[in-house]
Amino acid sequence: MEYVQLSMDEYIQSKNDIKNNLGGIVKSFVRIGWQLTRIDRSGAYKNDGYSSIAEFAAAEYGMTRTGVSRFMNVYETYSADGDTPELKEQYREFKFSQLTELLQVQEADRQMFTQEVKREDIREFQRFEKENEADPARLLDWKDVKSPEEKLKATIQEFCRENKDILNAVYSSITEPKDLAEMISPSGSRSYRKGTVYLMFYEETKGIMVKVFGETPVDITYRYFLDVVHCLFDEYDAGTHTWEKCFGVLPDEGTTAQKQEEPVEPKMPEHSGKNIGNVHEDISAEKVMEKPEIAPAQQEEQIPGQDSIDQHPEYMPEPVQEPDIPKKPEDSVPGIHKEEQKSDPVPENNETIPEAIPEKAIIRKEYLETLTLYGWADYVAAAMRTFGSIPFSRLREISFWEEWLCGKVDKKGRPWIE
Repeated sequence: MEYVQLSMDEYIQSKNDIKNNLGGIVKSFVRIGWQLTRIDRSGAYKNDGYSSIAEFAAAEYGMTRTGVSRFMNVYETYSADGDTPELKEQYREFKFSQLTELLQVQEADRQMFTQEVKREDIREFQRFEKENEADPARLLDWKDVKSPEEKLKATIQEFCRENKDILNAVYSSITEPKDLAEMISPSGSRSYRKGTVYLMFYEETKGIMVKVFGETPVDITYRYFLDVVHCLFDEYDAGTHTWEKCFGVLPDEGTTAQKQEEPVEPKMPEHSGKNIGNVHEDISAEKVMEKPEIAPAQQEEQIPGQDSIDQHPEYMPEPVQEPDIPKKPEDSVPGIHKEEQKSDPVPENNETIPEAIPEKAIIRKEYLETLTLYGWADYVAAAMRTFGSIPFSRLREISFWEEWLCGKVDKKGRPWIE
């Protein structure tokens, strides 16, 4: 902005304009920033004996230094070209709080957000950027995916794993992209991130914005999203039980914590080399890709947290117990074959059968001390796969691991249920 000269009348008008617009701050924040910037650049505040724009605003309007800076930054960042208080077209429907948060987002990434976005979603994006800047290779190395297309598809797979109702609805009731958009983002906006990929969902007409860390944001349609879901999960189509079939929990197996067979994992489609924003990418052609058989002793690489929780009974709650039925004495004698046991006489009426001593909780550290080195490593590795929603910065804190080691578990290492 070029040097500005204000006459005394213009200076007084600017002062009054700021005062009048402070009451309607949501609609007038840019105008306030505009007037502050004009007074600052012209040095007109010196007419009243002030040494800076911050001192001027504090004395005249009770504004803090931070508030003055925020008003001026919003004006300089989002205003149209020239000496004007008008916002750029793409920002005219935003709230002041949204524009303030977007000041911390790089200009190229601001296209991720529209006026429907919640302030918390913008803050979540800021955390996403900071965490990946600190350790850019930290999470989405799972599956060794390298291209943005592959990372996006792996993220969609994780989204479906974490949103059971949505995946089952795709195979039972959702047939159109509009229906999918309404279920994913009923309020008009929703964010989701996994590793180095951040998704910003909007209504069906506005689609989905995708940011792969280090790449320029792109937009995809809900039709493309739906096609990827079908490419990943069509072979597990079981209507309202598709999620259970895919991730290893079958509906006829109840809710017990019995260990089940190794759950199958959705195949990752081969990327076509096209831009992920191209909704005409031939997703269906990838469905014919056959999955190589895996030797029994060789487990397929999985996304952190991808495998079924039923593979780790130590993290499952105790199964629902049937009403206690007193056991015959011979049933409780370990190490003796039934044919070698003798039936004890039925206790007299005045005799009572002692109740079993209830199990006591122990801390996780005590349980780990009972394991071998391999068992210890296996237990921790399994636990790590349940930490997918915990920020990496939290996992680096000593206090997190102290709390985890002191957590209550049963004698099998499973979380204790009071």
